[in-house]
Amino acid sequence: MKKTRDILAYVPFATATFFAFVVLFPLLEAGIVSAANPETVVARQQVTAELSMTVASTTMVMLPAIPGLTGGTGNASTSVSVITNNTSGYSVTLQADGTVAAMSGDTTSGYFADYASTIPEDWADTSSGQASQFGFGIINESLSSDNGASGYETCATIESCWSGAPTTTAKVIVSVNTYTAAAGDSFYLKFRAHVPANSNPSVPEDWYTATTTITATQL
Repeated sequence: MKKTRDILAYVPFATATFFAFVVLFPLLEAGIVSAANPETVVARQQVTAELSMTVASTTMVMLPAIPGLTGGTGNASTSVSVITNNTSGYSVTLQADGTVAAMSGDTTSGYFADYASTIPEDWADTSSGQASQFGFGIINESLSSDNGASGYETCATIESCWSGAPTTTAKVIVSVNTYTAAAGDSFYLKFRAHVPANSNPSVPEDWYTATTTITATQL
């Protein structure tokens, strides 16, 4: 009998606990659910623009050797590659070192004139008895977009796009307004020395050298 009374004594407590659970659980559940609202997390990474330029050969011998009296033409070229991820693109400029662009001999000077035109053109051979000339040009190989440099947009052959090398202000020879492919852009930088027959002045036997600087810059 005492055991029965003890059990009945717990009934009000159990009943109260049950009803409290029934009433409070929805409130507790709502709190738990509200804490699980989704949040957006954003990660940002900056990638800066870079540029590299590679010149296949920085020292070239123009060929063939030119006979001093009967005259002739010597040519040389090197491949130039530019890679950049700059979305505005890049430009390449060229400038002759020193005060003159014309070639100087190891022991003599003043026998080669700058190519007469400053606007790229097909090479205009000088006739017999004229001065010898030195000039440069480019040949487009693969550019990401049309070359926007004035006068150099359609340089396609060995004869096209020759001019004198500037001595005071660098000349823009490549201008591209977008980033390059992973393989980069490339073009040929070419040089020519021409000695006409019976050139005036006569060109003494010697090795003649011209030095130029090319620079690639992000736009």
